[in-house]
Amino acid sequence: MRNKMKKLLIFAVVVAFVGCSKTQSIQEYYVAKSEDPNFLVIDIPTSILGIKNEVLNEEEQAALDSFQKLNVLMFRKTVANADQFPEELKAICQIIDGEQFDPLMTLSDRQFSGKLLLEGSVERPDEIVFFGSASDEGFLLARLIGSKMQVEKAVVLAKALEREGALDNAVEAIGQIL
Repeated sequence: MRNKMKKLLIFAVVVAFVGCSKTQSIQEYYVAKSEDPNFLVIDIPTSILGIKNEVLNEEEQAALDSFQKLNVLMFRKTVANADQFPEELKAICQIIDGEQFDPLMTLSDRQFSGKLLLEGSVERPDEIVFFGSASDEGFLLARLIGSKMQVEKAVVLAKALEREGALDNAVEAIGQIL
């Protein structure tokens, strides 16, 4: 009898924890879509940027070291998957519009909309997320992952990347991979 009660209690606790999370996380969405042929999932390490350490000052090097990789998820809209696009867009918007993310910036025009989001605090974000969509092209979701990240470090790193042409290096490297 005691063993049955113990099993019942464990089952109730498991159901309670599983039932509490109604919205999917970005990580769960990435995993779920990694096998879908309509999606392209890429993990980009910061080493692909091709920045030589000797060209970075101490602050820029610390900023680069705080970021480990960029997870990119792309849905390219085609005639074949046009019906799936609104469903996927709705699903990802439910995730990023949830309480766990704070918007930092929103971009919008007739053809494109984008959001820069933050999970965690501005001082110590857990993730920095960019979401962009175009109704005729598809959408892109990018997660910047690291340790001891700070928004200020992201700005410092972005300036260093631009100065050193690192984004061109990354685009070229990714193009070779694909």
